[in-house]
Order: sequence, then C-alpha cells, then structure tokens
Amino acid sequence: MDISSIVEILRSTLVAPLGVFIISIISNAIPFVSIPYLGIVAGYAAIYKGIAGKLVLVFCSAIGATFGKSIIYFIGRAFSVKLSEVSRKNIELFKKVARRSLFLAILAFAATPLPDDILYIPLGVMRYSLIMYFIAILMGKFILTAIVVIYASWLVELMRINIFFVPVLVAITILLTYIILKVNWAKVVETTYDKGIAKGIEVFFNELGRVMVKLIYRRGHG
Repeated sequence: MDISSIVEILRSTLVAPLGVFIISIISNAIPFVSIPYLGIVAGYAAIYKGIAGKLVLVFCSAIGATFGKSIIYFIGRAFSVKLSEVSRKNIELFKKVARRSLFLAILAFAATPLPDDILYIPLGVMRYSLIMYFIAILMGKFILTAIVVIYASWLVELMRINIFFVPVLVAITILLTYIILKVNWAKVVETTYDKGIAKGIEVFFNELGRVMVKLIYRRGHG
C-alpha cells in the first residue's frame, strides 16, 4: 500500500467524521438559529457505502449535536444566577411537577424538528440534571441522524437502480420536508404526554391529513 492510499483512507475515515462532528456542534450551539447540518450528514451518507462508516457518521453527528445543545444548557444555567427568590420558587415547583416527563420531552424535542431551544434554555435555568439531559439529547439526536442517514442512503441506492427515479425522489423529498415543517409537532407531543401514545398517534395522523388536505387545496386553487 503506497502513501497516497494511506492518505486517502485517513481522509475518508477521519476527516469526514471530524468535519461532521464540528459542524454538528456549531449548528446546535447557536440559540434559536438552525444551520442545516443534517444536509451535510446526508451528503456524506450518500458517499459512504459501508454500514460501519454510516454508523460512525451517525454517532459523530449525534455526539456533536449533543455537545452543542449542552452549550445551550449552560447558557440557560448562566441566567439562573440572576433569578429572584420568587422565580427560584417557581422553577422548583415546575421541576417537581414535570420531573417524570422531562426526560421524554427532551428526547422528543431532540429527535424531531421541534424548536428545541425553547425547552433547553429553561432546563438550564432550572438546573435540570446535566447527565439526564445529555443522555436524552444524545438518544434523540442519534435517532434523528440515523433517520437522515438511512433516507439519504436509500435515495442513492434508488438512483443507482434507475436515474429516472431522480425526479420522483426529489418530489418525495420536497413533500416530506413540507409535511415535517407544517405538522404541529408540539400538539402531537403534548397529546402523547397527556393522553398516551395511542392518542398521540391519532393526533399525528389527523395533523398529517390536515396538511395534505391543505396542500391539495392549494394545488387546486393555485
């Protein structure tokens, strides 16, 4: 094996995951600003052929995103220093009421397109367990990134089978993106916590139907 081959192996196995790790940290560390780092992850997923390589990408992105959201947590924690006594009592009351469901809420926000910083900053303010926070974020981001990598890999395989699939795949991707952006995820999650998973699934499909009807109506009157 010559030097150029060794360099190429190092580049493909180290540089790409490191880049994904760094961009995932940066994208998730800026409050209320979303940088489309998952698009970069999807691009690398399309290049990597082996399952091991894809798993490395998922893990690097998930751990990077988790570190980024940890910065958001500490931003909230910094604000907690200036809380008044009344505010501190309100925070403690909130902690007692929401203790059982917070872990699942953090995981759900991390694994979906929900605007998660509106939850994570208050968690820092109330000094929620950093360990539990980190674990929940990591699990959620792992799920989200794995879905992106699997979807990107699936698209590439279909394109290899037949190039004519490309327009169809583009249309599917646009449709899925539209649905993700328009579904009221907060309503779905809130219903799931209040009334159970079955009711949450029912609300999700109701939301899906609402979005599709609205899209068809717009197409018909466009």
